[in-house]
Amino acid sequence: MSKKIKRTQRTRSRKKKATLRSGNYIIPTEHAIKRYQERIRMMNPGKTQNAIIEGVKRSRLIALTKYGGREIRENRGVVFVCELHGNHLYVITVLISQVDLRFVV
Repeated sequence: MSKKIKRTQRTRSRKKKATLRSGNYIIPTEHAIKRYQERIRMMNPGKTQNAIIEGVKRSRLIALTKYGGREIRENRGVVFVCELHGNHLYVITVLISQVDLRFVV
């Protein structure tokens, strides 16, 4: 019995840390949600928001803008334009890439 109690206490005591990669600080705007639904796939807003967050988590940084502090991220032909305000990464809009990025390292 004691082994079972210790095992459950161990699993309950573990807490996930909130990081930028976990999606807690990635916030899609209403504009980004509408553009994703128009250009990528029509879903309900909750699922669309989760799809954008997962896409941004898996994306790679491809450009930083000189003015405005925006960053452009890409994942499988979908381009995310983001702004960083403090600890929050706001997804401004979603585009479809016309450039073949298969051979970019």
